Amino acid sequence: MTTKQELPAFSVFGSKPADALLVPEIPIAVRNNCQSGCWTIGDEEYGNKCSMTIIKFSKFFGNLGMTKQTLWAQLWFIAESGNLPHGTVMLTYIKSRSLNDFNRLVVSVQSRGIEPATGIFTPTFVKHSGQKPDENGTLRSTNYYSLKWDWAERTDFSIISQASAVLTDEKTRSNLYDFEGTREMVCLDNYSREEIKALTDSKPALIAAE
Repeated sequence: MTTKQELPAFSVFGSKPADALLVPEIPIAVRNNCQSGCWTIGDEEYGNKCSMTIIKFSKFFGNLGMTKQTLWAQLWFIAESGNLPHGTVMLTYIKSRSLNDFNRLVVSVQSRGIEPATGIFTPTFVKHSGQKPDENGTLRSTNYYSLKWDWAERTDFSIISQASAVLTDEKTRSNLYDFEGTREMVCLDNYSREEIKALTDSKPALIAAE
């Protein structure tokens, strides 16, 4: 019987490098589920607790899931607490109330002369009540969740060094692209304010409950 120690060099998928982040070639899309108030990957739920380091932020406009013609923020992050995989670069999208609160927090940290990405973000699911049209257009009462964001300074900066290595390496940086999630979106990062206004004004917006 061959033991693990006796195995020859064998690699199909590879493994997470020591003292480095795992950057999957096929992105791990994490949904902040506004219906259940928890983090999900596919159909698997990972609880409602998470703190994270954000390594990349982009703005998009367009369609994702059931929500159409909306402004989105794309966040590439590493989970530092909670049940989501650790040491792995993942992404999620936020919009509406969650995005507004995220922007509020980022600006408040920037105003103190601090780069927000050097700290730890902690999103919390907050429950709301509202109304949403059904398939017939009739307004129905509904409950939903948004994310309220908090931020804290860190004492251990090793993960920042690992994130910097991801962003400066062309191969790993090229994996920070979500073809599936953005196929019906336009990235706004290099758009002028006038170009963004022209794009959003030319398309009817669907107002979501979140």
